[in-house]
Amino acid sequence: MKLTKFFAMFAGIAMAFAACEPVDDGKTPDGPGPDGPGDTTTTGDLTLSADKTAIELGGTVTFTVTQKDETTGEEVDVTKDVTLYDADLNKLSNPLTPTTSGSINVTATKGKYTSNTVTITVMAQMPEVPADPQPENLAFNHRTVLIDHTGVNCGWCPSATDNLLQLAKTEWHSHYNEVTCHAGAYATGDPANSAAANALNQFQGPRGYPSIMINFYNKTESYGYNDIISVLNQVVKKEGADAGISMAVAGDNSNIYCAAQVKANVAQEYKVVAWLLESGIYSPNQSNATQNHHKIYNYALRNISGEYSKTNVAGESIGVLESGKTYDCAFELPIVSTKWNWENMGVLVIVSAKDANNRWEVVNSAYCSLEDKSKAYEYVE
Repeated sequence: MKLTKFFAMFAGIAMAFAACEPVDDGKTPDGPGPDGPGDTTTTGDLTLSADKTAIELGGTVTFTVTQKDETTGEEVDVTKDVTLYDADLNKLSNPLTPTTSGSINVTATKGKYTSNTVTITVMAQMPEVPADPQPENLAFNHRTVLIDHTGVNCGWCPSATDNLLQLAKTEWHSHYNEVTCHAGAYATGDPANSAAANALNQFQGPRGYPSIMINFYNKTESYGYNDIISVLNQVVKKEGADAGISMAVAGDNSNIYCAAQVKANVAQEYKVVAWLLESGIYSPNQSNATQNHHKIYNYALRNISGEYSKTNVAGESIGVLESGKTYDCAFELPIVSTKWNWENMGVLVIVSAKDANNRWEVVNSAYCSLEDKSKAYEYVE
């Protein structure tokens, strides 16, 4: 009798353990099932690509998905067998014609496999990037990013402004794009201050004001004219930059749109970001202003593309670009204040790559104002 009870109890325990084992019914997190993508952290040999990653509202993008054949190792087109989803797990059609502007993160699933994610930028206006006049040329003019950390309450900052105006009259002016970052201790009540400027200020952490920084990490010993030239002399690659940039901008009082193409000289992984700059900002309260130009702020940082933060102002990775290859990208930069003058704006596109210290550092930049509309690749003359 006791033995019978023991076997009955043992059988019950076995059934309980069996009930805990996963069942592959097509609806568990290991597979997408008929109605959802399931476990989107599962990775497989699916590769998702799009015929374009930036389109104008009303345009259409077509996706292709390939999967590696386990026997032959060849990539096989499996587009007809996959389901496309956005970040909210809504099913998407292929081809896709978006009805609203913004960014769409697209992923493909097939069985237990999930592809990479492709971001499609949908723009109300799509500026046209200039045609490349020299497709085989990879010798790009190198433009660093010269950042002036300043503020309306800084009594020494007008001297830095004078030095930068003097620098702009030299041959060095073709080797940098200027940004003024109005943030920090001396920017209280500064009309050129912005959330983006605050993030850049916290990222770079200037030790004093004014502070001139070249690219993301190269600091000068002071804001002196000769000190700035000394750093430029160390940083500028006069033989040519790692990558080139061609771009175009358009916009209105709601958004500034930028389309850009990056062409690689050096094969490596790149990041790309767009910074929205405003010029002609007038402030009668600039401390220690002795000239009218001390009261006018140019190239002030207003916005940064994407989900930027104080730890990331370099944008998003576009992956590895082989030498001679190009990558098309697009940015939508909102005008978030009615006090900003959108007609005086322009966009700075920055391309960066990892340096010897494994930091994302600027390798080239290009600036285009709304008035100029477009800027072609700059080649070494």
